[in-house]
Amino acid sequence: MGSMGSSRHMKRSAAPSFWKIPRKLGQFVVKPSPGPHPINESYSLAILLRDVLKVVKNMREARYVINSGKILVDGVVRMDKKFPVGLMDVIHIPSMNKFYRMLPSKKAMLFPKEIDSESAKLKLCKVKSKNKVKSNKFSYGLHDGRTILSEEDLGLNIGDSVLITIPEGKLVDKVKLEKGSLVLFLKGKHIGKIGTVNDLVKGTFSSEKSAEVYVEGETVRVPLRVLLVVGKDKPLLPVEVGE
Repeated sequence: MGSMGSSRHMKRSAAPSFWKIPRKLGQFVVKPSPGPHPINESYSLAILLRDVLKVVKNMREARYVINSGKILVDGVVRMDKKFPVGLMDVIHIPSMNKFYRMLPSKKAMLFPKEIDSESAKLKLCKVKSKNKVKSNKFSYGLHDGRTILSEEDLGLNIGDSVLITIPEGKLVDKVKLEKGSLVLFLKGKHIGKIGTVNDLVKGTFSSEKSAEVYVEGETVRVPLRVLLVVGKDKPLLPVEVGE
């Protein structure tokens, strides 16, 4: 009988298109493990260190650094070379005193932008789910797998964003998805750019919810799933990578 579930291996040719790896140098590559981010929207930690940040020369060095507890993701030591690193995650390399935030850019769907130590204490997350649990608390599921529990309704809906501290996950600020909000494009032609919401369009049986966004001198209609609300008058965090 064959094995159940997906393969634990990933061929280089099948790796996500935004991965900056040589496709013909070997057959396999480190596959991200199941975790807070989908496989096709994340880097495995070892690949990020070796092929993107280039802070190690080979996989042997990457394993040593990770297993030694010298790499933190969102303020937590990660000792799994397959740990998935995705949107808005903060990577800290104490030995180099370096901090990076994973952001979308024209260079790649995920690009590590170097940030300062103060910015590294905060993280912007998209609300993916909202439920009321048995204890009469409100549960908000975020895009990175976190959950915020509140005794009262925070007035947040799916698509809104929250600013939290890391690693504690304490709520600092929130921003609604509404007319006039600033949004960051996560995919598509304008990936990595910030636009302003002109209008929200309800979904139908055959089309998903979308927004009309003014960006770079034009108004475009895009699905809400490719947008992240980042602020009202200005972004809550610096989120543009630049050229």
